[in-house]
Amino acid sequence: MRNLELLVTALLVALFVVPASLTAASVAPPTGSAAPSAKLSVSIGVDPGGNVRFAPATILIPQVNLTLNVTFYNNYTTPGMDHTFSIFNADMTNITINTGIVAPGANSSVEFHINTMTNITYNGTSFTPEATAQGIRFFCSPHRTLGMLGEILLAGFTPLAPQKGINLRAYWIGIIGIAATLAWTGISYFVIKSSSRHQKGHREHIRKGLP
Repeated sequence: MRNLELLVTALLVALFVVPASLTAASVAPPTGSAAPSAKLSVSIGVDPGGNVRFAPATILIPQVNLTLNVTFYNNYTTPGMDHTFSIFNADMTNITINTGIVAPGANSSVEFHINTMTNITYNGTSFTPEATAQGIRFFCSPHRTLGMLGEILLAGFTPLAPQKGINLRAYWIGIIGIAATLAWTGISYFVIKSSSRHQKGHREHIRKGLP
């Protein structure tokens, strides 16, 4: 009877306590301070084919909480074809970031901090930038109406993938833990049973041929 109680207790521990502890350990977030801000420098020019377009028209950033330095080169050689790199605020009432007019053959740089894809800090002031369907809009002030537009995008933005991976890993760790615990419980049960005084007496009884 005592052996049966031990077996039931071990099974309850295997089914509830061990998987819970393994899952908690698997999904616990890492401790420590937040990741430091990164910095990225990029260069943008004008379509060398003569079109009024940025080249490239897309800036991919690896993360937010990022300081972005943009150097805009006006690589046109035609006199009078001046361009800018500019970003509006969300309601398009103010050009908040602007290189100013960049003449052919010249360049200009701006640096700002992307806190999130909906918040930028520039010269100590935070604002909500004009958005595209997927990112942040930038444009050339003299040629916006001609389609000289670009956007800043967050590369590889898949927010659900890490959570799914963590849950799947925790699931399999839990299953393996249950299987290992059940196997150990079964082995322990038979070892305890075979070494018990009652079992030894029963074997001796059979060895002597007693009824």
